[in-house]
Amino acid sequence: MENYPNYTVEELAQDDFFRQWIQHPTVETDVFWADFLAHHPEKQADVVSASALLKAVENVQVFPTLDQGDRMWAGIQRQLQEVEPIGQETESRIYRIGFWQPWMAAAAVLLILGFGWWFVTKPVTTDQPVAQIEWSSEAQKRLVEQVNKTTKPLTVHLADGSRLVLQPRSRVSYPQPFDPARREIHLEGESFFEVTKNPQQPFLVFTDKLVTQVVGTSFTIKAIPKTAQVSVAVRTGKVAVYTLKAFQQSQRNQQQHPGMFLLTPNQQAVFDVASERLTKRLVEEPVLLKEPKTSQYFVFENAPVHEVFHKLEQAYGVTIQYDSTAFGSCNLTAPLSNEPLFQKLDIICQTIGATYEVWDTRIIISGPGCPRK
Repeated sequence: MENYPNYTVEELAQDDFFRQWIQHPTVETDVFWADFLAHHPEKQADVVSASALLKAVENVQVFPTLDQGDRMWAGIQRQLQEVEPIGQETESRIYRIGFWQPWMAAAAVLLILGFGWWFVTKPVTTDQPVAQIEWSSEAQKRLVEQVNKTTKPLTVHLADGSRLVLQPRSRVSYPQPFDPARREIHLEGESFFEVTKNPQQPFLVFTDKLVTQVVGTSFTIKAIPKTAQVSVAVRTGKVAVYTLKAFQQSQRNQQQHPGMFLLTPNQQAVFDVASERLTKRLVEEPVLLKEPKTSQYFVFENAPVHEVFHKLEQAYGVTIQYDSTAFGSCNLTAPLSNEPLFQKLDIICQTIGATYEVWDTRIIISGPGCPRK
């Protein structure tokens, strides 16, 4: 049984059983979800939001022309400051650390509007790898290629104000100037991107396996030829990551397709080349999203453990799940400061007699808890 009470709107919308209920309901699904809502009325808003999102996608019947798409895109972007696409199913395996933020019911409208974008971008009409797609004759005349032949990172400044840090033996190519509808980069190798925000001109990075889209953010892509994995790790902002096949299919068939993720800070998407599977994980070393106001921010003296976990969630943008009844009586006295997140968790768990592990993008705390005083 899935852990639906803890699902976000994003996770519900990408769950196969939930999507079956919304798109092709049966007696079984009707009974299950009616019972679920009866036992978890607090999830009503999330269910309505996820349902509205999926139904909005179903209502997209006609693929717009290029001109129509550009006009629709401009109109949507006037209403939205940031696109919020929906990711694919999350793999339940143990990794180090994750993130989610609560979705407000009112965000459903923004999600619907933002999701409409995926159906108005310029279509890719070939099945060959993106890295091998030929530019138009006009684009070829103004194509710029940067290759890092040195042994040190190479900084590349783009005309839109964006910055790339290209690692050795890596290359990027892009038209100059960019197309008015979108900024498109082709990458082979590894590069850090710091993208200037421009909602009316989305920024896309193509490799031969993945397509990464941003509005304004910083992230790292590793797409080194002949390696087993391709990864995208987010430092700030949000990015949408597609498998190449999913990106092409979503544009041809105007429908959501497994193979896309929404990533937020301290999250990464990893594509396994052999299995062609895209999974969502936490980065190996989660970083502070903002510096604490004081040096004593992580110094605790007889502090309730729920306050400690809340501070870590806010500081690192992660979700920490635990049994509030079992750990409700636990207090912590410990001078935590410059330790990495996982060392902080090691100290906390040793103190309260607990253990932790990371499942996909969530930290799960387990143990007998503390006796009531």
